[in-house]
Amino acid sequence: MAEACKDLSLQEKQRILECYDKFPKMSQRSVAVHLKISQQLLCRILKNRSDIETSALTNENTDRKTARSGKDSQAESALKIWFSNVREMNASINGPLMRQKAEELAKTIGKEKFSATDGWFNGWKRRENIMYAWCRKKSADF
Repeated sequence: MAEACKDLSLQEKQRILECYDKFPKMSQRSVAVHLKISQQLLCRILKNRSDIETSALTNENTDRKTARSGKDSQAESALKIWFSNVREMNASINGPLMRQKAEELAKTIGKEKFSATDGWFNGWKRRENIMYAWCRKKSADF
């Protein structure tokens, strides 16, 4: 009886790619047997290698198994770009400010009915792997 399909997380796919690179002279079938996965799965991971590596570099949630999008992908991507720019400037931001900015960005791209609800915002933070951390600046003067 065949095993049921198991979805791999982004982190597991990265680990498989790293292991595959350690066996450059072996066939895909041999590497798949060594890694205890099917050859078809290894082939699919290798085919999507650039997407997997890009996702890892863009700070996406490595525990996710499937890529999901929210109710408006354009507004979400615009908010992520804005968020990245603000974080590079070390400006402090909070949830209500980000929700307000999401609604403003949605209106500028023509999405008048967009509403940044609590549920949407929490889902967006989870999908984009965004966490808040309180930072205290250490003073040189004691």
